[in-house]
Amino acid sequence: MNILALPGISPKTEKWATNLLNELTGPDRTMTVQRYKHWDCEDPGQCLELEGEVRRLAGAPVDLLVAKSLGVIIGLQAGARKLIVPGRAVLIGTPVSSFVEKDLDLRQLTADLAIPILFIQQKNDIVGSADKLRAAVDGLPMVELVEIPGDNHQYKDLKLLARHIKKFM
Repeated sequence: MNILALPGISPKTEKWATNLLNELTGPDRTMTVQRYKHWDCEDPGQCLELEGEVRRLAGAPVDLLVAKSLGVIIGLQAGARKLIVPGRAVLIGTPVSSFVEKDLDLRQLTADLAIPILFIQQKNDIVGSADKLRAAVDGLPMVELVEIPGDNHQYKDLKLLARHIKKFM
């Protein structure tokens, strides 16, 4: 099983993603954390080229996509365009407000994947509460949403996340 993790916008989330994948280790699992090009820039927030990051995923072998925040945006776009073809996806800390700001249709991108998707969202996440996310994806087939406590978009309880992901796998 090829597991691809797409971290958030900050270089700090590379370590977060690596630690989360370490909670999912098992036989016959290949795990990769995507490293974004804008992380090598002096001001990573100013160097992000979203379309380039989406295209860089083309052809990557993915059975399970695990994405957080910016990674959700990148992963949904790459999957909807069939640049990657995951069998399942776990989307953590979906930045609902960023989809609106970037004029991206979260509901349509999710539906276009047509695979089982687990959203894990903090109840009061600062970039999109669980209720806002639920409203965006309500009624879509093969979509499950798990609401966890929190309001800071940090998702630090990796063991809790791993339990939900393992149950979903």
